[in-house]
Amino acid sequence: MVKIKPNIIPDISNIAGYDDNFPPKIKYIDLMFNALKSSYWIIGIADRKLYYCIDDLRSYKYYLERGIILQSPPSIKADIIIIMEALEDDCLILTNDRLLDHMDMIPSESWLESHRVPFNIINGEFRYYIPK
Repeated sequence: MVKIKPNIIPDISNIAGYDDNFPPKIKYIDLMFNALKSSYWIIGIADRKLYYCIDDLRSYKYYLERGIILQSPPSIKADIIIIMEALEDDCLILTNDRLLDHMDMIPSESWLESHRVPFNIINGEFRYYIPK
C-alpha cells in the first residue's frame, strides 16, 4: 500500500478546542478543512480523548471513518505523532500549540518556526499564517 503524504498536519484537538470552551467544537474542524482543502493535502491527527468529548460525535466519526482524521494511540499524545510525521514527511504543522513540551524531538527552534502554522478564527472565518 502506498502511503499518501500530507503537506499539512492539523492538530485536531487544538483546533476543536480553539476557544477553550467545553466541549470542543466540530464547527472549528469543519472551518479548517473548508479553508485548506483546495490548497493542501490534509491528514489531521487528534488525541484519542477528543472522541469522548467533541460536541458532535456523528460528524466527527465522518472524518475518522474516511481517514481524514487519525487518532493517536491510547497512551501517546497526538503532538508526538504530529511532530514525528512532520519530520518524516517534511510537512507543516497547523496548531496554536507552541509545542514547548516536545522540544527534545524538534531539530531546532528555526525548524519549528518554519513548520508551525498558527491560526485564528475571526467572524466564522478560518485564517492561517504560513511561515516565511
